[in-house]
Amino acid sequence: MHSDLFHPEKLLAAGPSAKIYRGVETATGRKVLIKVMLEDHESSYPLDRERLQLLAHSLLHVRHPQIAGLITLLPTEEEFALVYEFVPGISGRALPTEKRLSAADVRALAVQLLHAMMVGEHMRLPHGDLKPSNLIVADHPGGGLFLQVQDWGISMARAHPTPETMWFAAPERLHGAPPSSQSDLFSAAASLFYLTTGTAPAQGSTPEEILADWAHFDARGSMYAVRPDMDQPLADWLAWLLQRDPGHRPHSVGHALDVLMRTMQTGFIYQPAPAPQMAPGAVTAPLVAGGQPNAAMPRAPAPRPPQQAAPAAPAPAAPKQPQATGPIGKPQATGSLTKPLPGGPKLPGATTAALRPAKKASDETGAADAAPAVPKKPIFTKRGVIAIVLNLAALIFVLWFFHVFESAAPEEAKGGEAAESSAAPAAATPAPAKKNEATPAAVEKSGAKKK
Repeated sequence: MHSDLFHPEKLLAAGPSAKIYRGVETATGRKVLIKVMLEDHESSYPLDRERLQLLAHSLLHVRHPQIAGLITLLPTEEEFALVYEFVPGISGRALPTEKRLSAADVRALAVQLLHAMMVGEHMRLPHGDLKPSNLIVADHPGGGLFLQVQDWGISMARAHPTPETMWFAAPERLHGAPPSSQSDLFSAAASLFYLTTGTAPAQGSTPEEILADWAHFDARGSMYAVRPDMDQPLADWLAWLLQRDPGHRPHSVGHALDVLMRTMQTGFIYQPAPAPQMAPGAVTAPLVAGGQPNAAMPRAPAPRPPQQAAPAAPAPAAPKQPQATGPIGKPQATGSLTKPLPGGPKLPGATTAALRPAKKASDETGAADAAPAVPKKPIFTKRGVIAIVLNLAALIFVLWFFHVFESAAPEEAKGGEAAESSAAPAAATPAPAKKNEATPAAVEKSGAKKK
């Protein structure tokens, strides 16, 4: 290994094809992840080194805070190593035993994972090997969980997939199809299911066994059997991505992300945060030896089918006894069955259909009375009363405004009529003649006197 460029500090894990070290870059002091490839005769699932060198140019351009970026390749005659960005965290395979994720945590991790997958979709370079051991989860200093995807694209240099890869691979991949965005969505949902429940949806040593498990897998029922606290929209979203037919899954990563965001609280905004860094020179505690990377995982439990009660034989006639009083003061039939059936809880005093072929009105009344009362919502709430008062005030103001306007209009009309009536007599009465003006009658009279 090039000790002058990168120096290994601690062995973190030994995978099926490489030994993984936490190291340091000598020039900058930053922490890095060094994967030293095993020799072909030492590895059960070796990587094609020539193929890796051909893929290196494309892998060096895959950059995102949620993706462990490839820094460089160190090919030598003795060793062949890949150097990645390092994030201090825990592997997704060990996460369920260390932390119980809430529905909000699962959604936050899913959003980060899908944003990383969108980078590969835009570059037309899918991951091809999404599984819990390729996911690193850490507590971010800014709050919340931080997820980073490792080993982007290197599965294309492996001739035979590892068992864990097959357990989380899409059905079409098990049939030999190349990786795609739809197959990555399937693997992402299967990995999120494991992070949530701690169980693998499907396992087996051959593709046929794994496909048989997928054929009988019920995502919603298994989720509710292990984590009944998870909400239905999240379970439905995971079940949508886990459709065995690629045509029934989201047509793109963006489509899946858009539907997931609709199930989240209003106002949630994804902001890419820088990956948490380990301070140069920091010393960590001794590592705890982990299990085998390809060891069997806990299986997802099958959903419990509804059970039906077997018809019971008629009970022998019992001596007549006085009626007992129920918990609410109603008369209760003697010998009534109060034990709930396996299919679900029954009301107190209720009996099976096999023991009671015909229902009586009294029995129906007793069952209705025994049922828990559903609290009724009040007809008028505080907000409703305030809204009614404001509406009435607005209505009264509008009516008063139009009433004043209508009452003012007749008064103006009456004032105009009065002015017109006063002007009319004045026009009809002739104006008195002035003293110096002579009327026609006076002129005629003066002429007659002169004659």
